[in-house]
Amino acid sequence: MSSFLNKKPKNINEVSRIIIFLSPFAILLIFALVQIINLTLIKGEDFKTQADSNRIYQSKIYPKRGFIFDTNNILLAENIIQQDLKITLEYVEEIDLILTKISNVLDIDYKILEKNFFLRFSKDNPLEPFTLIKNLTEEQIAKISVNLSELPGTEIEASFSRNVVHDEISAPVIGYVGNISKEDISKNLKLKKFTNQQVGKAGIERDFDPILRGKIGFRVQERDSKGQLIKNISIDPPENGRDLRLSIDINLQKKLYKEFKGRKGALVAIEPKTGLIRALISSPSYDPNLLNTINNIGKVKQLFSDQNSPLFNRAIAGQYPPASTLKPFVGLAALEANSITWDAEIIDSGEYYVEGDERPYKGWKDGGHGIVNMKKAIVESSDVYFYSLAYDLTIGNLSPFLQKFGFGSTSGLTQNESKGVLPSKKWKLGYVGDFWFKGDTINMGIGQGYISATPIQIAVAYSVLANKGELIQPRIIESIGNNETLKISKEPIQISDKKNWDRIESALIGVVEASNGTAQNIFKNNIRIAGKTGTAQVKSINDKEYELIRENEALRDHALFVGYGPVKNPSLTVVAIIENGESGSAVAAPLVRSAIDYYVDNYEK
Repeated sequence: MSSFLNKKPKNINEVSRIIIFLSPFAILLIFALVQIINLTLIKGEDFKTQADSNRIYQSKIYPKRGFIFDTNNILLAENIIQQDLKITLEYVEEIDLILTKISNVLDIDYKILEKNFFLRFSKDNPLEPFTLIKNLTEEQIAKISVNLSELPGTEIEASFSRNVVHDEISAPVIGYVGNISKEDISKNLKLKKFTNQQVGKAGIERDFDPILRGKIGFRVQERDSKGQLIKNISIDPPENGRDLRLSIDINLQKKLYKEFKGRKGALVAIEPKTGLIRALISSPSYDPNLLNTINNIGKVKQLFSDQNSPLFNRAIAGQYPPASTLKPFVGLAALEANSITWDAEIIDSGEYYVEGDERPYKGWKDGGHGIVNMKKAIVESSDVYFYSLAYDLTIGNLSPFLQKFGFGSTSGLTQNESKGVLPSKKWKLGYVGDFWFKGDTINMGIGQGYISATPIQIAVAYSVLANKGELIQPRIIESIGNNETLKISKEPIQISDKKNWDRIESALIGVVEASNGTAQNIFKNNIRIAGKTGTAQVKSINDKEYELIRENEALRDHALFVGYGPVKNPSLTVVAIIENGESGSAVAAPLVRSAIDYYVDNYEK
């Protein structure tokens, strides 16, 4: 055909024949052009409108978070209805402009809104509405409602917000929920699809987040060009989170927290036979509900910058010198190593000297305790006696023995639990960069120096004494949903002479009941308690400095007491630590007494 079209016509008749031949093609070409113009220019808007009116959306349906109850089924954490501000980005031409308008309407810092936008907007599903602000106040709802016409793509929608019923009293146990951060997603990629849902950040809320959170459902909808619902195409309902029942007795928790009187410290109460935690206190505490919304930004900043560290859980992560509460275990180690007998006596003159070292290691009592055996040394808390035991034992024997009782390792109760420090020659060389000295062992003999322990570790260790040789696994969950979790995990600790358990206990009873006992002030005839006081030195000082140091409260000694009772059939082991409280018998021991009395009155009768 190309050769034909390129031929030069010889006459008019030939030209006419060519025109007649091409006419059908020309007509068809013109018609096609007209149709294209009609479809693109004239009908284009109609087609676009039709397409816009039949858009299919898949949106997430978030589950209800599981409730949390105490051991008596008292509600600890619940869900309450709240109103959230949501945005569908498809209907927003300029997100910066919308965020600016919202910022002005609600008087919220633009940077906060911008941060929330990038945090919650999903690039994987840009058509899905996302929550910009959770838990609007009534005033904020009113302001948005009035200005809704100027805020295209925005809507107010009901959702559930977490509420911790007993706020700061239960905060160290329950923890809090918060928005998913990039750090959270980097640790758990599954959280990426939960960007509009809050997750556990601390405590039980964090440790059991997958159980409490449930599983997301999905809704497929048809919407018009304005985002209005036409119909639901399909619904895959969510699976709500399961409820938890804790071992915590909130009434005991409330009582003991009140008795702390705002002082810094921690308390752990555990059943030695079962490992169930009945109270877990960290003071000062905080209101976890402040962390659920951006409306409390100022208060939240204060929480994180507070020098008293209210967000820090002292009960599981606070590392303290165990001080004299370690002495019964040092005594057991010496008996086990046959380096001393129960009745063997030494003279405590108030000072202990090491051969080749002119510096004396002083005891807490001027002039010493005179002639002491192990029982008297525990009852009166003789430092010199335990200096001597530790020196003879050496660190090579002492550290492995203490490890059997849980020192230097986590108990397995919860995440972010501290191991404390159980020092050894290898540890000191690696972490301090120096060799181990005899003086290090001597200080460790009275629970000072490099050794440190958490309140939960001390409670577990003393539960071994209460159990006469059984190391219990602590736990805080009694049931998940309708399923009881009552499995008790114990590990026996073998010693060569089982009578030594009773011997140590007789000394601990003397601490409370003997006239020379360091905790005689909490003695009562009705319920017998075995326990030990402790005074943990915060700063190493000499005698001349001591009175000056005491003027600075932050440098005063920590006060400790740990005890269990009733002695014949122990139902509760309790450790209390009051930071800078100085006297374990004066401020810590009454808390332990109060906890055991309450427990016996409410559970043993």
